[in-house]
Amino acid sequence: MLMVKYESKSMKSILNRMKYIDSWFWCRYTLNPYQGCEHACIYCDARSERYYLHDDFENTIYYKENAVNLLDHKLKNSRTFLPDVVSLGGTCDAYQPAEEKFQNTRKILKILLKYKYPINLSTKNILVRKDLDLIQEIAKKTWATIAFTITTTDPDMATFLEPNASPPKERLKIIKLISENYPEIHIGVNFMPIVPILEDTSKNLNSVIQKSKEAGAEFILFSPGMTLRDSQAKVFLRHLKKYFTDINKPQSYDTFLRLYSQGSSQEVNRAYFTKKTLEIIKICQKFNIKTRVQRWYPSDFRNSNYKAAEKLFSLAYENQTMGKNVKDLHWAAMYIQNLPRSLGSLDACGELNKLKYITPRIRKIIESYIKIPNTIEKYFKK
Repeated sequence: MLMVKYESKSMKSILNRMKYIDSWFWCRYTLNPYQGCEHACIYCDARSERYYLHDDFENTIYYKENAVNLLDHKLKNSRTFLPDVVSLGGTCDAYQPAEEKFQNTRKILKILLKYKYPINLSTKNILVRKDLDLIQEIAKKTWATIAFTITTTDPDMATFLEPNASPPKERLKIIKLISENYPEIHIGVNFMPIVPILEDTSKNLNSVIQKSKEAGAEFILFSPGMTLRDSQAKVFLRHLKKYFTDINKPQSYDTFLRLYSQGSSQEVNRAYFTKKTLEIIKICQKFNIKTRVQRWYPSDFRNSNYKAAEKLFSLAYENQTMGKNVKDLHWAAMYIQNLPRSLGSLDACGELNKLKYITPRIRKIIESYIKIPNTIEKYFKK
């Protein structure tokens, strides 16, 4: 393994506003304090070309030296940004070992607390422990979720897939610590990706979910399969082929590849995905753990819109597991979250039924949110 080196990088921007709010993590904004990731997970989707990151992904880590000033200036002076969920560490872990040296994530959290922005943190590192006091303050003022990625409870498999991340046993311990001592923080597990052949056995699925529940996780976000994109696929398949060769099971490598040969080269085939999804839902039901993240609701005009969208997303999720077409539900929800006025206000002036995605069926589903009085009407800043 090469020695990790750190380099400073001056950024032109730090906070990314997504076109549509993410329906899994409920984030409107994304922010990564670092570029590159020392955890060196061999399956990491951030290795793919779509993220425009450097080739020496795990050995050269860039810390964004002007991140705090950029963020403070952005939130202080923006006329179009409203407080909403910021996802930290979605591409490059915000609590990788570099954080111990540079404290970029902690400094950023202080700015988000200052302007009352809720957060959703994803990590594989117990280093987050140092900031629990600060994250709890954010939770009290607005809302905070921490999700630890746990895809296996087998320490040897974890070392192979996530060589420099905290061991799963340690992640489970800190979940328990948070659930018992920081009740304001919404705590759960990202069970993704679930690597076919390696992690999709009934034994592993039950173990991850049961141990997460016992540790105090409130939810499990899961996704069977994984993406296989360009440079990400090259890295992962090279490691996977060697792994199966070393254990004298080359046929398992061929079995893995066949799961991707019937459809998109980037995603596992639909039949496999549906089968595993139903299996995991049953296990979650057995251990009485949710498969969705609790949502933050703003106190302005978006409140009823977000609740209506959440209802549509939940219905879409349920229908998708049964193989039904959910495009109308999904896009109506995405659209409603972006409306500049409340559903009730738009309906009062006769505009709601003219909107593209508000069909009679959709309207019937969200009718109760349309009827909410417009006591919290607020327009975007101009």
